[in-house]
Amino acid sequence: MHLETDLSKIRQIAAIRENENFRFRTFLKGKDDEEIDSIVHRLHKEITAQVDCTACRNCCYCLRSEVDTEDIQVLARLENISLESYVANYCEKEGRDFYFKDMPCRYINENQCRIYENRPKQCRTFPNTDKPGFIFRLWGMLRFYEICPIVFNLMEKLKDELRFYRRNH
Repeated sequence: MHLETDLSKIRQIAAIRENENFRFRTFLKGKDDEEIDSIVHRLHKEITAQVDCTACRNCCYCLRSEVDTEDIQVLARLENISLESYVANYCEKEGRDFYFKDMPCRYINENQCRIYENRPKQCRTFPNTDKPGFIFRLWGMLRFYEICPIVFNLMEKLKDELRFYRRNH
């Protein structure tokens, strides 16, 4: 199975296929969610076996990770500061959730994660294509399509498997 991992090519294709992807989202909404999950989870296994996230790390440059209380406790301990100081210096609250303030991530250095073994849960699980309820997370998948080679390739393979009709524009 050929996979596209060139990020500049993925961004170009994403721009071209923006309308197609919105149509695909609508198409998927009419499908059985368990059947879609079954296909997506199989594709996830096939694709993640071939994509090295640690070589890409594009999400570290393009997204702000959500951090929960447990993540903040671990990171504050690593920084050797109080929880309050960590939150004040490195987090931003949006609604009930906390996110890293900085983008790219403050822990990425020369494409290496300085806290890889202690990275937040959201970083560990991204892009969440192995979780149930894929069709209920399609807005996020459309957003990640141009950022993450796993999501890009999964969506393209899913279109093929479901024989989604492509239009040229």
